[in-house]
Amino acid sequence: MERMERVREGHCRRRKRNRPLRLAAYGLAAAALFTVGMLVGGTLSQTGRAESGGLWEAQSLRALPSGGQAALDVEFIDQREKYPTGCESVTAVMALRHAGVDITVEEFIDGYLVRSPEPAPDSAGVYHSSHPREAFLGDPYSEDGWGCYAPVIQKAAGELLAQRQSSRQVRDLSGKTLEDLCRDYIDKGVPVMVWATMWMSPAQNGMELVADGTGERFDWITPEHCLLLVGEDEANYYFNDPLEGKAVPYPKAQTEAAYEALGAQALAIE
Repeated sequence: MERMERVREGHCRRRKRNRPLRLAAYGLAAAALFTVGMLVGGTLSQTGRAESGGLWEAQSLRALPSGGQAALDVEFIDQREKYPTGCESVTAVMALRHAGVDITVEEFIDGYLVRSPEPAPDSAGVYHSSHPREAFLGDPYSEDGWGCYAPVIQKAAGELLAQRQSSRQVRDLSGKTLEDLCRDYIDKGVPVMVWATMWMSPAQNGMELVADGTGERFDWITPEHCLLLVGEDEANYYFNDPLEGKAVPYPKAQTEAAYEALGAQALAIE
């Protein structure tokens, strides 16, 4: 039990009891403002590429409170009941389904996601695991799962698209600013998978891990999270957040800090 508690302190816990971390005034105020905007703003439209690859179809967007900008209307999938640590897979499936790929979260996890055991200590108490660039650490169906980074999801989604003989590709957008992602992708009807922290809370260095095979030492950044960027306005970025809901606003400065702390990792299906 002591070992398990030490591990749990270091990884990406997504239990609902952690929600007080995001009950700051900015979150409540922004959510209320967004709700009003959704009720009165109506919908806009923007073009996006069809799965057939040859035509452009109208994509539905929802007006934001700013009036001049909008959030993509992307189907929301909730991770909290079935996939407590599966935010990366849930986010990927939201993006894939928006791109016209018929896939469930279970199919994605069970058929394409590379997984490895969660970190475990050696005789000296040093924790070892695969690198999160190589595999999902643990079980995304379990609250004791950890997570993975963009290359794992890029590989899984790429294999799925190749197997389906889709014209779509998984584009690695890591290193781009969130503003660039909004301009180059959101404005063209393409949502973007983004790695950040839960509720854009301050990132911390969690447990130090040693990567199997290479011996590389690295800190697990906590509380790691993955969510789908769908829009922006003057003050906020908007996400389909698997822990919270559809088109959830987060203040720009905090979001940018959380995104950069996780290495500015981003992917898109286009």
